[in-house]
Amino acid sequence: MSTTTDMTGLVSSEAAHVRDFMASLAPEAWSQPSACAGWTVGDVFAHLTQSAQTWRDTIIRAVAGDANPPPGQRLLQPGERGSESTAERAMAFRQERRTDELLQVFAQGYDRLCQVLLDLQPEDWDKPCFHRRGVLPTRDYVGIRLQELTIHGWDIRSAFDASATLSERPLAVLVRLVQRWLSSSFSHEPRLAAPVRYRFDIPGPVPIRQDVLVSRDSFTLEPATAADADVTFRCQTGDYILFIYGRLNNLDAAIHTGRLEVVGNHDRAALFPTLFKGV
Repeated sequence: MSTTTDMTGLVSSEAAHVRDFMASLAPEAWSQPSACAGWTVGDVFAHLTQSAQTWRDTIIRAVAGDANPPPGQRLLQPGERGSESTAERAMAFRQERRTDELLQVFAQGYDRLCQVLLDLQPEDWDKPCFHRRGVLPTRDYVGIRLQELTIHGWDIRSAFDASATLSERPLAVLVRLVQRWLSSSFSHEPRLAAPVRYRFDIPGPVPIRQDVLVSRDSFTLEPATAADADVTFRCQTGDYILFIYGRLNNLDAAIHTGRLEVVGNHDRAALFPTLFKGV
């Protein structure tokens, strides 16, 4: 992947996709509940609107050699949730602005963010960049921002179309970020009597064959082996991302709609979303 060109293009196209969808909605539709529990469609859009400026400022600081927490922010502790305060800020931001104002601020924010990305030099993509769950290379920080746009875009669209899917072009980037997400969202399960091997058999469009071996207080990612898995999940890559990121927690519904095929112990399959909870 040509980092500057392709990553910037993905961020730009996903942002445009989200904005165009929101612009097509009647004002009352902004109050429709989204796939984010407790958030309306307008709240999710307000969060993404706020984020453009934050992400831009963080990347500018990283390029200047500053990976420290910016004023008012700090590193989160393992297992600490950050979604509540994020939601409060987004809801307040939305309530202070009309829908047309939010659409304008969103477009301007992502135009400015993408210009910063276009200006990055090759060496800038490896510079340490602050993230509240740990400092990481700027390229991965941008990937997380693309992840936010893609998944929250689905959170919005799925409120009106239950069959909505993730955009396909960002999937390869999102797949590379799965281990980081699992590490930040893992919850210890002291009642787990023995390790459980979950296998993901994903044919495409980004193929994956990987095991997640979970014990009481840890997990490992391994290549799929000849060993029998306790549970095998089969689905397309977009639905794999949605499942990993807690958007298909109703296992029976996901199976019924054809988004997910499950082979093996159903109770252990249903345990997976409780082992890896959104933060």
